[in-house]
Amino acid sequence: MTAMKSKLCAALVVAFAMTVPAAAQNNAVPVIDGPTYLFNYVEVLPSAAAQALSALKDYRNAARKEAGAIRIDLYQEKGQPQRFVVEEIWQNRSVAKAHGDSAASTALVQTLKPIELGPPDVRVHQIHMATPPKAPNSNDSILITHVDVAGNNTLNLIKQLNLLWDASRNENGMVRYEILDEVPLHSNHFRIVEEWANPAALEAHDRAPQSRAYREAILPMLGTPYDQRFYTVVN
Repeated sequence: MTAMKSKLCAALVVAFAMTVPAAAQNNAVPVIDGPTYLFNYVEVLPSAAAQALSALKDYRNAARKEAGAIRIDLYQEKGQPQRFVVEEIWQNRSVAKAHGDSAASTALVQTLKPIELGPPDVRVHQIHMATPPKAPNSNDSILITHVDVAGNNTLNLIKQLNLLWDASRNENGMVRYEILDEVPLHSNHFRIVEEWANPAALEAHDRAPQSRAYREAILPMLGTPYDQRFYTVVN
């Protein structure tokens, strides 16, 4: 195994390594060996954004053909075109982990190495609440939010996320809504993926009483500032 190939494998090994101990220590969030969501964050030199985009498209197209792949989608951050996220949904954890040894993963690491600003940042999640997987629409408003809480506030955050889910999943203009838990490594970290049919629908959601109540309730618990970023889907 080459050093470059081992970088992505190492990231996946770290993410998966604590499965059994974490599950035993955190009964509130048991590990579920079902659909596994990987978020691969990539940031390159601004001058190399087009080169990275081409490599990531090749990776996405190849990964989609692998056994156990449910969806592989590529996003580019609005206002920061050198930043990308690959959202991957795999059949289960073992399939997702094995993907780190694939030819597509190896080729991506080799191509990005000379132009990246940091090593691959792969985050592993399971579903907390989510609409069924579907292809994102290029004209929709897409947000990916990272939220984590400090101390022993995981259950309090889950309560607020459940309330948000119940209120949001049937709103007008909601296309896709995923609340994902980064277990087992960081069970107090959640990623929220939202897709709205248009900016007006998103604004109506943000102005809704339940959304305001959610943000107010979690503010005292947050371990880091609420990190919400806008993306465009790459076709």
